[in-house]
Amino acid sequence: MEKVRLSPRLPEVSRLAFGSLTLSPLQCAPDVEAASDVIAYAISRGINFIDTAQYYANYGILRRAFEKTGGADGVVLSTKTYAYDRALAEAAVEEARRGTDRDVIDVFMLHEQESIHTLHGHMEALEYLLECRERGIIRAVGVSMHHVAAVRGVLELRREGIFLDVIHPIYNKLGAGIADGTREDMASAVRDAHDAGVGVFGMKSLAGGHLCGSAAEAFDFVLDSGFIDSVAVGMQSVSEVDANIEYFEKRSFSPDASRALAEKKRRLHVEEYCEGCGACVKRCPAEALRLVPNEVTERGEGEFVREYTHHAEVDTDKCVLCGYCSAVCPCFAVKVY
Repeated sequence: MEKVRLSPRLPEVSRLAFGSLTLSPLQCAPDVEAASDVIAYAISRGINFIDTAQYYANYGILRRAFEKTGGADGVVLSTKTYAYDRALAEAAVEEARRGTDRDVIDVFMLHEQESIHTLHGHMEALEYLLECRERGIIRAVGVSMHHVAAVRGVLELRREGIFLDVIHPIYNKLGAGIADGTREDMASAVRDAHDAGVGVFGMKSLAGGHLCGSAAEAFDFVLDSGFIDSVAVGMQSVSEVDANIEYFEKRSFSPDASRALAEKKRRLHVEEYCEGCGACVKRCPAEALRLVPNEVTERGEGEFVREYTHHAEVDTDKCVLCGYCSAVCPCFAVKVY
């Protein structure tokens, strides 16, 4: 497995990173043993870079995978938090350390930042992460984003004397999931960050599954960009691990590997018992959800009354299967299958 230097503060990482969102309660709500088997297998095959987040609630799965591979030595772990103040950041760091049974977290990022304004708004948390970097509890500090403006914000922070090590932007051939611009806008910003010495590992290279049928072209687009050091790819099975490793090593898929990827279809499903509260619509970073009216109910004696209820509906062309909507649904009606 090819290794790259994401940051001078980090060991070399595999060009293919394991995106563990797919093995979390936000997606398949997996059995711990089965899910950790997949991650442990990926580690045994040479993937030494794993991405997770406090929001994913899967530290226990990762910890079990590390136990199965004889410990976490040699595995570079990246996680993220929505913390915005010092207390929340401190709690997030301790949760990650305890949850994964690691004294040091390799990469700790602010999750899903939008611009310099959100970065400034989360400055207490960011400053705590930077303090932990100086203390050696965290090796590298960064930001994940769906917004071009957040990449530009990281560069603006550098001009303010605040130097982050890593960014984790959404980037794919379709431009799917970019919240505030085009694919070209994101490429320009990320290239500038990379040229400035910021390590880059991309997310959603397969556009939430939309590009599984043309995975070779999708991976080539990202790998040949010149500014993406490593690529986090979500995987749920040993066959997917084998297929992706094969491509990253050989830049080609065997017929069996192509079938394994093309046949894996995930989708966002909204159950009939959706209450139409709109929480998922507000949470969706890709604006792929909307509320639509249910059938009209007519009632009343002598007086005509109409009652409107609503339910969530997904635009599959926009959905990148992040699963973030499922975490805010009060009745667990939104699921990734």
